[in-house]
Amino acid sequence: MLPLKLLFRDWRGGELALIASALVLAVACVTAISHVTDRLARAMQQQSLTFLAAERVLRSSQPVDPAWLQEARERGLQTAQVVQFASMVAAGDQFQFASVKAAGEGYPLLGELEVRDRENGPTHQVQRGPAPGEAWVEPRLLPLLQLHLGESLQLGDTSLKITGLLEREPDRGTSLFDMGARVLVHLQDLPAAGVIQPGSRVRYRYLFAGDDKVLQSYFTWLKPQLTEHQRVIDLRDGQPRVATALERAERFLFLAGSLAVLLAGIAVGLAARRYGLRHTAYVAVMKSLGASRGKVLTIYLGQLTALTLLATAVGLLAGSLIQSQAVALMADVFPVEPPPSRWNPLLVGLATGFACALGFAVAPLVRLARTDPMQTLRRDWSNPDRREWLGLVLGPTSMLILIWWLSGSLAITAALFSGLALLVGGAALVNRLLVRGHLASFGGAWRIALGSLQRRAAFNTLLIAAFGTGLLAMLALVFARTALIDEWRMQLPEKAPNHFLLNIAPHEVEDLRKMLADNRIVSTEIYPMVRGRLVAINGVPVKEIKEKDNALRRELNLSWTETLAPDNRILEGEWWDKVNEGVSVEVELAARLNLSLGDQLRFSVGGLTIEAPVASFRSLNWNSMRPNFYMLFAPGTLEDFPATYITSFYLPPEQKLLINDLVREFPSVSVIELDKIIQSIRDTIGQVSLAIESVLVLMLVAGVLVLLAGVRASISERLQEAAIIRTLGGRRRLLLQSLILEFGLLGAAAGMLAAIGAEATLAVLAQRVFELPLTFHPQLWLLGPLAGALLVGTAGTLACRRSVSQPPLRVLRELA
Repeated sequence: MLPLKLLFRDWRGGELALIASALVLAVACVTAISHVTDRLARAMQQQSLTFLAAERVLRSSQPVDPAWLQEARERGLQTAQVVQFASMVAAGDQFQFASVKAAGEGYPLLGELEVRDRENGPTHQVQRGPAPGEAWVEPRLLPLLQLHLGESLQLGDTSLKITGLLEREPDRGTSLFDMGARVLVHLQDLPAAGVIQPGSRVRYRYLFAGDDKVLQSYFTWLKPQLTEHQRVIDLRDGQPRVATALERAERFLFLAGSLAVLLAGIAVGLAARRYGLRHTAYVAVMKSLGASRGKVLTIYLGQLTALTLLATAVGLLAGSLIQSQAVALMADVFPVEPPPSRWNPLLVGLATGFACALGFAVAPLVRLARTDPMQTLRRDWSNPDRREWLGLVLGPTSMLILIWWLSGSLAITAALFSGLALLVGGAALVNRLLVRGHLASFGGAWRIALGSLQRRAAFNTLLIAAFGTGLLAMLALVFARTALIDEWRMQLPEKAPNHFLLNIAPHEVEDLRKMLADNRIVSTEIYPMVRGRLVAINGVPVKEIKEKDNALRRELNLSWTETLAPDNRILEGEWWDKVNEGVSVEVELAARLNLSLGDQLRFSVGGLTIEAPVASFRSLNWNSMRPNFYMLFAPGTLEDFPATYITSFYLPPEQKLLINDLVREFPSVSVIELDKIIQSIRDTIGQVSLAIESVLVLMLVAGVLVLLAGVRASISERLQEAAIIRTLGGRRRLLLQSLILEFGLLGAAAGMLAAIGAEATLAVLAQRVFELPLTFHPQLWLLGPLAGALLVGTAGTLACRRSVSQPPLRVLRELA
């Protein structure tokens, strides 16, 4: 019980409270992040399953071998088939372009359909599609065909009764096959309809569900038999963009959390070192009375273990509460409610607590146990030890292992520590410039503050680096969230297109052009577009190319035009006014694929192959808000393939209601409103950033703990200095001013370092992410030093207030 008694007795000293606070902060931070990322990752996995309506999907542009499906059923897997295409549907004299989906028995394997049985009735969920001879349609199709629920529509040569209004499909996506309102029918009705003919653009989807091991075994058997027009979609393909964003956010949160843990660990080390020095006299007396080194070590390690367990328990509780609030805050960002928490994040938090304690607090206690008993006869309590390097090795090593475990990447960990080394180097340089300045010429409080900065140069470097890290991350995030998006909008040309029209049917092009002209709307060129896949370069199949670019893994939008767009520029080769065949390739894609003029490219379009030589390389301005294409073919090359059309135009705010007329006139056309998308991006970034900023606030709190630990380590020196100055006639006000100046200068230096780092970070984001020209942010250089001076100056002055409040006579008596 002796370690526990000493724990309660020594709590009033302050060092143990600092150690406990730092441990609570580190554990709470990592536990909250682990909980949030684990819950959101599992939510995304569940949502991906419903987006696929299965666990695996085989997508093909033509029917697959029936033996493949039979093999799946023999292995015990559930299967279902979906056929999707665009077609005209009719009711009397009314015709409409529709997106038709024919689903077989068992659809959907996962997820549910939402249907209404009455036009104004409630929706209900079902796990089956319509029966043969029936059709479920989206509600907007009824007024277009002048029909009511219970009446029939014509699909090709067959008549289908409308028995339900389709509100939601689990696997509804956006593609060229989704033109117009949805019509869901049974797969058995397709032969009688006769709408699928040779050359029709049809997408076949085969759904699979079952045991994970059986699924893996089946697709291992199947994949060697697939062609370039067939692709297996797994869970990550259900929502690839959101999944990628979640993965990046998870890495960022863990890196930010790791920095907070590292700063908390430094605070633990400083407080433990001060605690060890203060207890040197106690240990010397204990050893003089016969206590062995092992006994002393057992007492203090027992005390540390009890403190770590207590602080870790509080941190686990706090982290669990924080994550529940964070998930609630981001509820609007994610489409499903994340599942309940598991025990795994608690283990991560527990490991974090003991890693901080073992890495930063054990070395000072081991050093304490080696105290010489003869120090009871001396007045020197500095307790020198040759093994001082042990603490400088254990702490960083434990953090290296912990961050490697949290991030799962040695490269990320090495990059983080390299960045921190650069930051510490910058902090050392800033601190050197600070203490070698000519501020002492002002005299008075300035001279006292500068002297204190010079005496504590090593700690000041650590403090500048700690606060600089937190301020850098905060400033970069705040400005990236607002300034870069505003700058991107400012880079847009005046009256740049703010609306896109997709999936324009060929017969609608002239009517659409006339409607825009009648309303004095100037659009860009209306481009034809077909989907095709690059399958070979100079006769070499893309499957054999080692470095796979994303353009080789997916279908591309292909187009043709006689006129070169104003934001396109030919860099090499010739345009169609000088050559009459070939394909013009975007220059950056050409560089990634190592293409040269004259290279033969083979494309597969709708199951048919075409070849074309590379005729030119083009540069594009992707920020022009005009339709742009990686591949532009010579006129006449692709005109025999079925195509849809795309265009963009600028719509003034006062003519916004024209969108309603356009949708009514052309129901199959998809309208993308870029002004709403930008606002949606802002809202989403704001919500996610709020959660990220909470982690960055913890980093600043960790920096404050480092400051408090360092101040407590030097409090006895500050008491002596203040007592001598006051004895020689210095006033309390003078000392208080010197403290404000000392910590204000340190904060301003940290803020300046943060401003430099944030400006560099924003430059990288602008160039690599937003593709914007470099922009200077003068607000950073004002806000950074000001925020640093205010934060560090206030915290440091309050922490050292006792050193100027103690009566000098009492301090001098203690020294005597």
